[in-house]
Amino acid sequence: MDLSNKGFAQAAAVVVGAGYLVGGLVGFFVTGFDNFVSDTDYTLLSLDINPFHNVFHVFVGAYLIIIAQFGRPATEGALIGGGAVYLVAVFLGLTDNLQILSMQGAGATDNILHTISGSAALGVGLLSVSRNARSERLGDPLQQR
Repeated sequence: MDLSNKGFAQAAAVVVGAGYLVGGLVGFFVTGFDNFVSDTDYTLLSLDINPFHNVFHVFVGAYLIIIAQFGRPATEGALIGGGAVYLVAVFLGLTDNLQILSMQGAGATDNILHTISGSAALGVGLLSVSRNARSERLGDPLQQR
């Protein structure tokens, strides 16, 4: 996949999506498919996982990779929406309300990863929207990515 003709938001979505896709797939080697939504003791790189958590990350990774192929506006929307969802997951994880994903309260390392990735996705999406809106107002089509 050639990222050279993609804008920053699209390239970021593909790279982050690949990371989540690979992480979710590797997670299945740790968890298998048993205890699908149980609060397990399985970890991957100190992140709490269960099979449902893996499915979620595979879905998010594939979604980001696919949506990046539909152009800048779709990718920006996906990053903004996805970033917001991840930040809600942080809140739910901190309040110990995401046992279905095997996230175990305020001390869960997942909350750190979700804070970083949610904030980054939200920030990249908003920055791309702002940058492209400015370029369109100024009439510089070469800067619109």
